[in-house]
Amino acid sequence: MKKQDRKKARRPWHWWLILMVLTAAASGCSSGGGGAGLSSIAGNVAYYDLTGQPAAPQGIVVGIAGTDTWDTQVDSAGNYQIKGIPAGIYRVVVKQIKDLPASAVFITDPPGGLQVKLDAGIPMIDVNLSAVAMPGLPDL
Repeated sequence: MKKQDRKKARRPWHWWLILMVLTAAASGCSSGGGGAGLSSIAGNVAYYDLTGQPAAPQGIVVGIAGTDTWDTQVDSAGNYQIKGIPAGIYRVVVKQIKDLPASAVFITDPPGGLQVKLDAGIPMIDVNLSAVAMPGLPDL
């Protein structure tokens, strides 16, 4: 076999190798957090209304402290999931409870939210919070 013929015979093998490498790289984008090196946080927010009774958690916004990039609204059961977060240390907080009376405020447990450490591609679950609506202070 001539040297030129051997080179032609090897070409399909090289293309096959390139195709396998590209496929392996692309498959990393389906990790638990939504992309290669990204992760997610999921949990539940228990909500107590102005009377202190458990209530449907409507209009509760959860996110990462200091940014609105990953804010999300809880579903009707209080569950949430934040996807596409790079590895790092974050504080998950309740940011807003929509439709509260203007004078009302809310407190969260734990106060200031929960600190979580995310590793690339490993989802963090059971990051649970509580929010309690409180009547506002009267005008004096």
